[in-house]
Amino acid sequence: MNRAIFALALALALALSGCVTTAGVVKRDEGVGLPLLGGAVAADLVVSSLAASQIQGYSTGASLATGLAVTAVDVAIGCLIGACSALRP
Repeated sequence: MNRAIFALALALALALSGCVTTAGVVKRDEGVGLPLLGGAVAADLVVSSLAASQIQGYSTGASLATGLAVTAVDVAIGCLIGACSALRP
């Protein structure tokens, strides 16, 4: 039962977070600015950590670690589609 709840919470976190990828898709032609990129990363971290905290038995550290992992995946996908253009020199 715990694995099913974990899988559901992880799927929910992945569905709700995706701010960096979404910003990259929406602002593809204009480019994503640094403030928007920072806000998208922060929103990803908050949403995915809050979703992970709903899993029974998860500690605060585990929720934050899950949030960081989901955010890292979203940033990687977002950077592949061009959302990290503000970080280029």
